[in-house]
Amino acid sequence: MCGIFGIVNLADARALDEARFARALRTITHRGPDAQVWQRVGGEALLGHTRLSIIDLSDASNQPMVLRDRYWLVYNGEIFNYVELRAELEALGAVFRTSGDVEVLLNAYIHWGEACVERFNGMWGFAIYDSVERTLFCSRDRYGEKPFNYAVVNGQFHFGSEIKAMLAYAPQLAEPNYNVIANFCRTSVGGQHEATWFKHVYRLQPGHNLMIRNGQIGIKRYWHYPPQTGPAQSFSDVRAEYGALFRDAVKVRMRSDVPLGVTLSAGVDSNSIAYAMQAADAAPHHCFTSRFLPQEGLKQDQSIYVEAGREIDESVSARKVAQELGLNSHVVDTNYDTFVEPLSRIVWHLESGNSSPAVFPLMQLLKKARQHVTVLLDGQGADELLGGYVANIIWQSYADLLRAGKFVEARTALREYGKTYTLPYSILMALRGASNHLPLLSSLYDRYAGTSAAYGPMLRDYSRMRDFPDLPEAGEKGWVAAALRRQHSGGLVNLLHYGDAISMAHSLESRMPFLDHRLVEFVWRQPADFKVKLGIGKHLHREAMRGLVPDWILDNRTKFGFNSPIAMQFRKSFKNDTNPTEILLSDRCIQRGLFDREGLSKLIEVHRSGRRDHGPLLFRLLSTELWFRKFIDKDESQK
Repeated sequence: MCGIFGIVNLADARALDEARFARALRTITHRGPDAQVWQRVGGEALLGHTRLSIIDLSDASNQPMVLRDRYWLVYNGEIFNYVELRAELEALGAVFRTSGDVEVLLNAYIHWGEACVERFNGMWGFAIYDSVERTLFCSRDRYGEKPFNYAVVNGQFHFGSEIKAMLAYAPQLAEPNYNVIANFCRTSVGGQHEATWFKHVYRLQPGHNLMIRNGQIGIKRYWHYPPQTGPAQSFSDVRAEYGALFRDAVKVRMRSDVPLGVTLSAGVDSNSIAYAMQAADAAPHHCFTSRFLPQEGLKQDQSIYVEAGREIDESVSARKVAQELGLNSHVVDTNYDTFVEPLSRIVWHLESGNSSPAVFPLMQLLKKARQHVTVLLDGQGADELLGGYVANIIWQSYADLLRAGKFVEARTALREYGKTYTLPYSILMALRGASNHLPLLSSLYDRYAGTSAAYGPMLRDYSRMRDFPDLPEAGEKGWVAAALRRQHSGGLVNLLHYGDAISMAHSLESRMPFLDHRLVEFVWRQPADFKVKLGIGKHLHREAMRGLVPDWILDNRTKFGFNSPIAMQFRKSFKNDTNPTEILLSDRCIQRGLFDREGLSKLIEVHRSGRRDHGPLLFRLLSTELWFRKFIDKDESQK
């Protein structure tokens, strides 16, 4: 797990500034504090790498790595099946001098060419420069776990794990993309699209390769969602095969030469990983759980924080599981004593605004985790794969059942669903999903809530971006299947973007078993009612875990995740220039033309009065202003 940065001349030889390149590489030292190495390759390329040592801790696995005095690799990620691939390559005559996955990846390209990525089970963003053919082959993993940014500057191709290294070498790239920023402020659209917050910097999309040959850039999608094949197997057979795949997905992600642990909540996903992890290796691993103090706005009742009568302090469940499994449990209390300064650091690492208040507890949780481990297993990706966000797809599920003539089952599903979620909440979720297809709904709500009046001239006119990129249909059968594809290719990619940025801010590797491509492809082929059953999501997973995970966890429906009292932060009184609302209404902010002072003032007044909760929106707007201060104003004192 590392950081990469490189520059390659596209056509004519152009000057490469080595000193400037070395300084730029240091901006991503947090991604790889164990080694920082760069190499000039002829007169055509500069390749840089910052290493976080995970597998094969010897210097022999440092990068850039070269084989046959020709193929140069810089790589960020992990290939979890490197052991099996190494055996295949050795049978083909490959000879290895290291024991890690870096040399396996490079040999795989030499032997199998661009098709090598189809054999990888892992997460990656890498570039391989062929100094003989003068070609550059770049790739990003199937689902976007690892980043790959690029730009063309003065006849040169710049690429990197983080944009800040590219900005340090080419400051002219620090030009805002107002259309992307406007979409973020209104609808939270983020890292799932090719466009970034910088006008001339782009993301290589998940599941894509990029090749530069003869100075020409070509991009090709190498992975597609498989078609839904229907119930070719009985549910019991599917359940058994899924269980085996999941356990192996966890097991291969435990391959590490450094300590590893797990994030643990009250939910099915993280607990399943913890039980599978301990079944594979009963060592006293560490687990980490976040909670909030009662003074942060969450009520306390007998040491259990509750909201609407439901438990939201997940440390109660986590400690019980930790004791049963023999895990070293760490509970991290989220602290909001300061707000603007930590959010400013978060924005610096994200290189964009932030729409998820959960990033606050995550930032503090990962800081604590890094004191004990270097690798964390995480449950990200389960909801979008298995129908975990059931509130977002209940109406699609209901419609699918009605269309199939399953009227009794449809009625039962709604009754069971109603035991967990209220009707108003369900309608809100349905309207939110419909707004992707019917932007008029969003416009009407903005006018009703007064949010549209908060935007200034730079953000008023914009081209709407959806929550998911345009992709060809994958042969889905039914509305639930189509909705899950949009979630998996859209919102999930945005979550992975900020998950990578925040984990790497602490030099910490996050591994996600639910994004094992074998598991994803297997589940994708199954019918929707294997995933959502009687108004309950993750049906297949819950049943496959019976006997491994206790029933009281599998049958739990009240997992709330990182609930964050973000509304309170815009009602508190902070000192001096650290008051969020004063920053938003400051001359420095208003003069940018992003926000309208009068409209924004009314929005803040309504929020402070408690008549309406605009906390999430104000959080987005504040992070937007902090982004401008970090990257456009070049306020080095805050970095």
